[in-house]
Amino acid sequence: MATTLTDPENRNRSAEEVAELAIAALDEIRSRTHRLAVVGQVRYEPQDPPQTVVLGPFSSRGIIDAPEKFRATVSGGTAARDAGQGLAWDSKTGRGRGRFMLAPAFLRPRDAWDFFRVGREDAADITAVVAGWAPPEIGPVCTCGLVGEIACHVCGASYERHCFRHESGADTHRCRRAA
Repeated sequence: MATTLTDPENRNRSAEEVAELAIAALDEIRSRTHRLAVVGQVRYEPQDPPQTVVLGPFSSRGIIDAPEKFRATVSGGTAARDAGQGLAWDSKTGRGRGRFMLAPAFLRPRDAWDFFRVGREDAADITAVVAGWAPPEIGPVCTCGLVGEIACHVCGASYERHCFRHESGADTHRCRRAA
């Protein structure tokens, strides 16, 4: 901001041009520091349609450049939360109801897309790895340690337990209902 106001080129600019440059510089600074907004809905009577309002932008502790940092920031007390709680009812008349939520605020649409894209490139890499993964061939489970007989889940007949992994060719149960 100081750089904008002390620029020697300001001699060749109108007061409106200097003011616009100063506001643009301020907006650029706020786009990094004032990253919280309150989005709320208020209504006087239950049958009235809700009216949507936005309060802010509010400053935040630290730089909010990822959804995880946003959640950490709004989990504690903030000026934005205090302002949102003021939407609970009309404090002047004591009537009405309101609700609110905190949202990350952005100066440009690209900033919003960049904010939520964080980690998405990693997801594409993970998806490619998973798609190319071939599971190891899984054979039958060893049942050598199990003793006794087993009942067929289809016909209920009792037969001697057989380990399909280690006893190839052994005589196995031939279910009467399966045939």
